[in-house]
Amino acid sequence: MISTSVAPIPLDLRPRGIALSRDGGRLYVSSSDSTGFVFVLDTARHTVTSRIDCPGASVMVMTPDGGRLYVAAGEAATVSVVDTATNTPARTVSTPAPVFGLAVTPDGSRVYATTDSDEVAVIDTASDQVIRTIAVGSDPLGVTVTPDSERVLVTDLSDGTVHVIDARTDTVTGTPIPVGQFPRAVAVTRDGRRAFVVNGQDATVSVIDVAARAVTDVIEVGDFPKQVVISPDGGRAYISNSNDDTISVIDTGSLRVIRTTRVPGPPADMALTADGQRLYAAAFRERFVLPFDTRTLTVPVGKRPEGVAVSPDGLRLYVTEAGADSVAVIEARETRLAAGQVPTALALTPDGLRAYVANSGSNDVTVIDTVARQVTATVPVGAVSALTMSRDGRRVYVVGPGLLSVIDTSTGAVADTLPLADPSAVTASHDGSRLYVTDATAGTVTVIDTNPLGTAGDPIPVGQAPRSLDVTPDGRHVYVADTGSGSVSVVDTVGLTVTAVIEPGGEPQFVTVSPDGRQAYISCVGGDTGAGLNGVAVIDTVGQTLSGAPIPVRPFPQGSAVSPDGSRLYVASFSGTVHVIDTGTRALLEAIPAGDLPTTVALAPDGRHAYVTGLDTDLVTVIDTRTTRVRAGDQPLGIAVTPNGGRAYVANSGSGTVTVIDTATAKVSGPQISVGGRPRAVALSPDAGRLYVTDSDSHTVTVIDTATGAVTGTPIPVGDSPAGLAVAPDGSRLYVACSGAGTLTVIDTVAHTVTGTVTAGVAPLDVVLTPDGARLFVTDSGSDAVLVLDTAGLEVTSSVALPGAPHGLALTHDGRRLLVTVPTVRGLAVVDTATLRTDGPAITVGSAPHGVTVAPDGRHAFVVNAASNTLTTVDL
Repeated sequence: MISTSVAPIPLDLRPRGIALSRDGGRLYVSSSDSTGFVFVLDTARHTVTSRIDCPGASVMVMTPDGGRLYVAAGEAATVSVVDTATNTPARTVSTPAPVFGLAVTPDGSRVYATTDSDEVAVIDTASDQVIRTIAVGSDPLGVTVTPDSERVLVTDLSDGTVHVIDARTDTVTGTPIPVGQFPRAVAVTRDGRRAFVVNGQDATVSVIDVAARAVTDVIEVGDFPKQVVISPDGGRAYISNSNDDTISVIDTGSLRVIRTTRVPGPPADMALTADGQRLYAAAFRERFVLPFDTRTLTVPVGKRPEGVAVSPDGLRLYVTEAGADSVAVIEARETRLAAGQVPTALALTPDGLRAYVANSGSNDVTVIDTVARQVTATVPVGAVSALTMSRDGRRVYVVGPGLLSVIDTSTGAVADTLPLADPSAVTASHDGSRLYVTDATAGTVTVIDTNPLGTAGDPIPVGQAPRSLDVTPDGRHVYVADTGSGSVSVVDTVGLTVTAVIEPGGEPQFVTVSPDGRQAYISCVGGDTGAGLNGVAVIDTVGQTLSGAPIPVRPFPQGSAVSPDGSRLYVASFSGTVHVIDTGTRALLEAIPAGDLPTTVALAPDGRHAYVTGLDTDLVTVIDTRTTRVRAGDQPLGIAVTPNGGRAYVANSGSGTVTVIDTATAKVSGPQISVGGRPRAVALSPDAGRLYVTDSDSHTVTVIDTATGAVTGTPIPVGDSPAGLAVAPDGSRLYVACSGAGTLTVIDTVAHTVTGTVTAGVAPLDVVLTPDGARLFVTDSGSDAVLVLDTAGLEVTSSVALPGAPHGLALTHDGRRLLVTVPTVRGLAVVDTATLRTDGPAITVGSAPHGVTVAPDGRHAFVVNAASNTLTTVDL
């Protein structure tokens, strides 16, 4: 989904190069538009504070001390030196030819510049003069210096190689290292062992072992990557994919892409803050800079989210929305299901219980149970390109080179076939009596009667290379996307003739008719020059004319689907996402991750899930199209999920009740359990047999038997205003933080009696136990600290200072890291439990972060932000 946390920063001109001040407070952005400027932006307010005259300003590099900025002058053979104390040009360095790339040594004594004369110019920063030139290949472009200052790596754009310069002698050493096509940029990890090279033409990153001077891995990223930067800790490489508006994040240890996030513009040159938490990218075709939070992704949820829990399989999140009296059920990530080889199309039965997937690589159809999310059968057919489902769900029609096959869905077998020349797409009339099949070679549409199976009349000539088609609900018209002729043919199904030809402004790829039949949505890509429409054209089917401005979707919009009520359009895009568009306003609502190169999308009949096939994967991706909300009691706060994931328990502070949710149906199970007072937090025993609930009104803990759903025994008195609670791993003890009393109460869960009380700061709020139960962490909101207690002696042994008052707590499953929400700084603090020190500054999340939980795989944490009504996913 699109991050709502940071908006693009507008500029008057298109950005080119980008650099950050040493303290991260100022962002320098060059633009070669007009006469050339360098904009100076305040990174706290994201506003332009001044601009510096630098004719032809293009790429830039900042010296390590932040005192000077070197700016290449585009087509001129000069580099401007900007004094960052005054933000004025101080000197101009003449170079042998125009400069393409710049890199500075770690000590700031040299700047290496790749030039148009097939040389690298070496600038001495003391004198600001070129002291020598080094002949390097035929087209040097990207350049970087290793952390030990001993090597300079230079990409050769035309040769597809990387050259190595010995920085001690400024001479090229050894033979060039072959990489991919059009290597544009290179960056080296902080330990100097690996170099990452982005190959624009290949859409890959080559990983070089610097010592061995050899490529060890090749990683696929987005379309036409332009730049790479390495995080300060060396753990991440960030790749700007300029043609699909995404940024790929590579784990430099495992050498795999761990996240690809869409941004609202084409990223190119980038700069990272010193703490590595924010990246800025120049949207080089637009007039703005793209801020990108490197460790977080924030999306809207309901009003005043307080508590969050994750299902044991990590697929769903449960968020209490205190301001909406509901629990939001959110799918934490997409589900991927195995299909055959090269799935190219998909259709669902009218009841949504089965999906049929056309696999062109294995010439078969996969049948998926959508409830169990499992493959139940594979049906071999003679040839596969596309398929469609009859409206009654009794037949699946599959077309492939030379053949139409009919699958009987009751038997799961091919019931009939019909020879055809070169069918490329198929659709069925709503009454099921006819099929319409495109012939990509002949440029025709063939009409086929379904009972008995046979052609009806002569093929209807349409445009060149028709790729897809769809029929209106009344069956009167078929819209055909003629990719080869850049047009849409409108076929009258009564007269069997083309009655209109519409030119949408690009090469039409896919066509989808709205449920009411009033609009046809045409996914188009630019022509051979790429100058045509990349987006969705809308046709008014009444007037057979284009309706309004096209909807921009980049890059390469593919198949689409419309929600049952017609309000949402889902468009697959090669950006690795499905774009969700409001059909009324035509605004992009969100972009949902959907696997690699998604091409077709089908919606469940209720619109609840979308099923997506992609070119580069033998999988079907299932994505959640909307958040499910379950009505709870008044002001739901705490929430807990059973170990088997079957139930969720919610404490409703406003109604004095506990709601039980059946997670399989996402519905309330049984009546509300009355506990009285103002229940705040809930915790389950290890066997899920008991639920413990704190009551801040009566200063007690209530025990519920989960088998019967009844309160058992009398409430157990504890200290004033009990808040958080934790159960010992063996279930024998319950620990309760009492914020009003400044104490921690220990309860014997067998006897239901208090066995100990200890002072725990000023206002203890939340509590969590280590996996072995030996240590207890308590947030003390009155002292800006987390307290550490030894459970054997029941005493405070140490504390962890924080930048503000803490609120919620969570431990990673290995117990090595403690996560603490700190509302006053809008952050999530990460504490090393071995050293009891924070791991750098708090990670910025939303306003008033309260609840936090960790995904089962330990790779992500989820934080709910009560004041900004958002959920933040944090990359751990």
